[in-house]
Amino acid sequence: MPSEPEATGNAPGDAIETPDVGPTDAEIEAWAQHERQRRESWLRGPTQAQKSDWAARERGRRLAELSGQGSAPRASSGEPRLFLVQRYAREAQLAAEGAFSLMLNLSMREMFDQLIQAGRDWEQEYASRPVRRRIPLGDQAGGVMSDTDSGSESPGTASQTS
Repeated sequence: MPSEPEATGNAPGDAIETPDVGPTDAEIEAWAQHERQRRESWLRGPTQAQKSDWAARERGRRLAELSGQGSAPRASSGEPRLFLVQRYAREAQLAAEGAFSLMLNLSMREMFDQLIQAGRDWEQEYASRPVRRRIPLGDQAGGVMSDTDSGSESPGTASQTS
């Protein structure tokens, strides 16, 4: 049976060539030059075109936020609609999973209480407007005071008779 060196045809002293897997000195220097240019460009700051693009996007974002459309993201010219479809599908999945989690982890009474509180919060924030009505002062009401006005004041109110 032949020994290992004889089987491969290499003598024990022959060196096996390995391919060079690392970058060459020229590649390293080219990368370093590119990196220096990139960092210098960053230090110079944005170009005038980049500044105006940013200002237009920021203005649009702020106007949308002021008009109440800030919570619903819209596709910008560069943003694919597929991304928004995937995002909304994921949010719907999370909402459904959260609803099931509430149903499984809370008692019916706790879940009902949370739903009622969420409804009240929504009404307070979005649906109800403060009712403005004129409240007559004590002397304008014909001099007649009710039981609640006779002696005790609710916290946070000041007496208007003094």
